[in-house]
Amino acid sequence: MNLSSANHGRRHFLKQSVAVSAGLLLPSWVVADNVPKTAKSNTATTGDTHKVGTAIKFGKDVQETLKKINDFEATFTKKEVVGKKLVQSEMFVKFREQPFSVYIKYLNPHGGREVIYVAGKNKDKLLAHGEGITSIVGTIKLKPDSKDALEDNRHPITMFGMSKLVATLVQQWQEDEKHDDCVVKFFPNAKLDKVDCKVVETSYPKQVAHAKFHLTRLYIAKDSGLPARVEQFGFPAAGAQPPVIEEYTYSNVKTNVGFGDIDFDTENQAYGF
Repeated sequence: MNLSSANHGRRHFLKQSVAVSAGLLLPSWVVADNVPKTAKSNTATTGDTHKVGTAIKFGKDVQETLKKINDFEATFTKKEVVGKKLVQSEMFVKFREQPFSVYIKYLNPHGGREVIYVAGKNKDKLLAHGEGITSIVGTIKLKPDSKDALEDNRHPITMFGMSKLVATLVQQWQEDEKHDDCVVKFFPNAKLDKVDCKVVETSYPKQVAHAKFHLTRLYIAKDSGLPARVEQFGFPAAGAQPPVIEEYTYSNVKTNVGFGDIDFDTENQAYGF
């Protein structure tokens, strides 16, 4: 393969989303009667109205639960608006809090693509390789916040994980608390597919300058107390439904697995690097 074709392959691979988004949020919309529905099987009872402080406390309680989690593996599904396009991906992930470490294997699309990032290693760059013909390019290194790494991602891989996801929401709600037009509802008996959840929802009835999103939802699995999904909607056009901006879903979660350095190393024989 000549240098020109190799460079073309590398650029094509980068354009197809080499880095991984941070792990924050996205939905499918509410249908009627104050009942959240993000899929045909996702329902909740009508929620009671609360103050923004309730959402903040809800988030901080989740943060306390997450302090007990050293690492986890999961199926991670994301939907994100990047530029003018909606990017959707499903992947298998391994995550470790200390040192901050992420392993990602794409399932769909780009099945077989892998990404590894460990804070402070590899000159603080993520390592990635493509699938199929793009694997010829080999392993490449990218700065997490580089233009190429964020080609199909709203957030850098350095923002990945449940803890940072919830921390971002708590910070958002703390800003919302400064205003009196944010509506908060709590749904104690929601369902996300077959998972029983508690849901806190914040929204702005009218578009205002200080509102980052029209509507935000945090789903917490009742059995584990861990985030199952975060959804963020934008303000709708006249007569239209609110557009999804971010949706992040964790399923098949296993916590405190006991990952070691080899789980975040390109030398792992189970990986395709």
